[in-house]
Amino acid sequence: MKTRRATIDLTWNGAAVTTKLKDFLLSATYTDPACGEADSLELSLRNNGLQWSTAWKPQKGDSLYGEIHLEHWDKEGDSRTLPLGQFILDSYSFSGFPQTATIQGVSTPADGGFAGTKRDKVWEQVTVEEIGKEIASRAGIRFIWDVEAVPLVLISVEQSQQTDAEFYQSLCEDYGYAFKVYAQKMVVYDREEYKKRDSVGTISVEELQDYSWTTSLAGTYTGGQYSYTDPYTEQTITATLGGGTRLLVVSGEASSQADAQRKLQAAIDEANHSATTASITIMGNAKLVASQCIDLVGLGLLSGKYFIDSITHTIGSGYTMGLELSLVDNMTDAALQDAVTRLSLVGVMASPDYWLIHAKDLPYLDGLILSLSAIIRTNQGGSSVTTLSEALSVLAAKGAINSPDYWSANASAVPWLDTLLISAANALTP
Repeated sequence: MKTRRATIDLTWNGAAVTTKLKDFLLSATYTDPACGEADSLELSLRNNGLQWSTAWKPQKGDSLYGEIHLEHWDKEGDSRTLPLGQFILDSYSFSGFPQTATIQGVSTPADGGFAGTKRDKVWEQVTVEEIGKEIASRAGIRFIWDVEAVPLVLISVEQSQQTDAEFYQSLCEDYGYAFKVYAQKMVVYDREEYKKRDSVGTISVEELQDYSWTTSLAGTYTGGQYSYTDPYTEQTITATLGGGTRLLVVSGEASSQADAQRKLQAAIDEANHSATTASITIMGNAKLVASQCIDLVGLGLLSGKYFIDSITHTIGSGYTMGLELSLVDNMTDAALQDAVTRLSLVGVMASPDYWLIHAKDLPYLDGLILSLSAIIRTNQGGSSVTTLSEALSVLAAKGAINSPDYWSANASAVPWLDTLLISAANALTP
């Protein structure tokens, strides 16, 4: 079988340099954020002969274009390409020893005014989309607006000593829009709507080279209040959304109740977006891009649907992808399907389809199934557990359940649940 191979093809100021760089390139790192910053490409190069700090010293403003090429990746003959787009050289540095050069480019427009020229302007009776079109036109790049919500006309908004990039990024954040510049395009989309889209793939625990997972014990916001001063009456007005005990309190500028509510919803969505996050490293595949959703499975209660906040592709001695993720839903069909399949394979479940259908018939049953699938990796083949009481004692001792009394009281609520609990306990008992 032919060897799996990952390479990066580079064009520098319009000239192909892949062959020229072959003996110098140590690694290439491409970072693809979902929003908030530009894509970037970083090259780490051998500089033993000091070529890169003398005759070949890069010039600020040089352009780079890159593509990742994979050959025989998932199977023989499986080849694919991931275009990275164009990058403008932003910085370079040198270090030793050994002698190394590091070159970084960002996907900002070639026109330096977009991120370099501070402007003053008052925009009146205009939408966020219309502002974006004008800014993109001035930068000489395409503008893509992927938002279906009814546009809100802004009575007045001021750009004060801000670059177009700074101003528009801040404006989009205020109204809950995700903004990104890459491949000579300026793209605005609704992240909350993207999170509702189907997952594009599944990543199992077996594919992870490493991972970390973090959550806020405070939970998510259920509503909020936004206070602002009415520009005409100079009275303080408070707009509200939602309710409950966990409210986000915000103050700022707004031209109307509708304006304040839109900003409040954006602030709530932003705060809730990062309530639970994960970082994973997997073998690269060039199929995923930031702003998509994936299903992460095989991690018990950490499994679920996640939004990809960023992907860092690294090509050196191998090809890896580091993904920064935010939880969308932790009780997905994909996570449950994976869990019942695992329990079936180790002989704990005789009818996985039955449990997939009935997993939500009893509160916490879906969570129990996910927990059992993570804890029972192999069946120890025990047979000494014969009663529900014995089973619950074993499962509590092994950390599979934390409320034996609940399961004792509800074991008859779903047919065959007691049998499942006993089977699981025996799988954990030699």
